[in-house]
Amino acid sequence: MNYQGLKCPVCGKPFSTNDDIVVCPQCGAPYHRECYVQAGKCIFADRHGTPDAWKPPQPADQTAGETKRCPRCGAVNSENALFCIHCGQPLPDENAPARDNPFPDQGYGANGPAQGRKGWGTPPQEGMPPQGGGVPPEYGFPFVYDPLGGVDPNEPVDGIPAGDVAKFVQGNTPYYLPVFMALSRFGRSRFNFSAFLFQGVWMLYRKMYKVGAFFTALQGALLFFYIAFMKYTALPFIENLYAAVGISGDYYSMTAAQQNALKDLIYSLPPLQKLIAISPALFLFAQLAIMLVAGFLANRMYLRFCVSKVNKIGAETSSPTDYFIRLQQDGGMNTALASLLFLCFFLIFSYSVL
Repeated sequence: MNYQGLKCPVCGKPFSTNDDIVVCPQCGAPYHRECYVQAGKCIFADRHGTPDAWKPPQPADQTAGETKRCPRCGAVNSENALFCIHCGQPLPDENAPARDNPFPDQGYGANGPAQGRKGWGTPPQEGMPPQGGGVPPEYGFPFVYDPLGGVDPNEPVDGIPAGDVAKFVQGNTPYYLPVFMALSRFGRSRFNFSAFLFQGVWMLYRKMYKVGAFFTALQGALLFFYIAFMKYTALPFIENLYAAVGISGDYYSMTAAQQNALKDLIYSLPPLQKLIAISPALFLFAQLAIMLVAGFLANRMYLRFCVSKVNKIGAETSSPTDYFIRLQQDGGMNTALASLLFLCFFLIFSYSVL
């Protein structure tokens, strides 16, 4: 997206072609990187997920009757608006006389945030930081947050600007953007522990519905095997083998002589019964194999999914605004579906072990 002509909502300066711009992965609001670090988060965070979230300003021919531009975020408002509809910034009354700012270092003048300000809001008391939305550099920050994990938003990831990929990913972008960049440049990835632990649930959470359904089906088949076969066939058969060699407890309470007798008995069984006897180990190996495959391949699959979806959205939209809206709608996470599926697996597994 071209941000020229818009203003940084923190410092109020218009963006130029040489500026290092950071965008919020949730709403897409653009900032100078140093301004974003100074604010510590998106200043529109309390409006995320609501109709009042930051949106790109509409072109003049699409905003009939809206002629007043916000000096903080650049959004176009109606001529009679007193506050910006996107960021809440008081809008200047062009018919009112200009007034001097009694606190020039605190950010607000007659025309919005002052250049080189130290903070927003009321002047500080002695020995106290300024009150308001900003925190001056001299008071420090508990941490520095970069929504792109140090990746330039204009740097391509498989031909797509990293900023656009971040708008599609939305959640945990400081992790995924550097991973995607390493995959795109060097073919190196990281092990995804979330996918390792939750497999299909994680994939459905990330809206990878096809591959998520495949892994979920595998997990469901293993659970069905565990409940229908192991609980009612394999485990009773194994208990009979234990009784045949005089074992009354579990495997770890056996004596060496009992273990040897059990092994000899299993080796003497027909092939089908031998397979039933070792089925618990086969179940564990199959489950571990699925978990490892998901953990090692998750980031590669997710990168291909994001690139494919963003390219498709770009081909199906004709304006930057529609493109931005589609990235927000089609990307992100499906928390409700993942939570429901996780609950179902938990209940089924709990029932199976009773």
